[in-house]
Amino acid sequence: MNPEDMPSHEVLDPDTMQQLLDLDDGELGLIREMYELFRDDTPPRIVLLEEAIRCDDREQMGDTAHAVKGAASTMGAPKVRAFAQALEAGSRSGDFAEAPADLLAKLKIAFAEALAALERFIAEQA
Repeated sequence: MNPEDMPSHEVLDPDTMQQLLDLDDGELGLIREMYELFRDDTPPRIVLLEEAIRCDDREQMGDTAHAVKGAASTMGAPKVRAFAQALEAGSRSGDFAEAPADLLAKLKIAFAEALAALERFIAEQA
């Protein structure tokens, strides 16, 4: 599914959020820790993606997009994951569904949406 076609409520995957709560016996410690890692580790990776796109470094782009994809998947952020997956797949095959810079711009928006949704989720569960 194209990330742009995802319903707006699918910023966070409810199943992943429930699994994370269950792993911590309903507490928020694990989710908070993972949120902080996601929040702090993703922006430097986005910078690396920008640099890789600017230099047309497909290997760096693919490796970095793969890392973002994994973090987004673990955190339950499906739109971030989907845009990162599109960047990774395109960098590996050389066939991008749309320009890498456009995919990255959309990834940045999805990341901001995911952070806001995670903050709301944590506040609602507290």
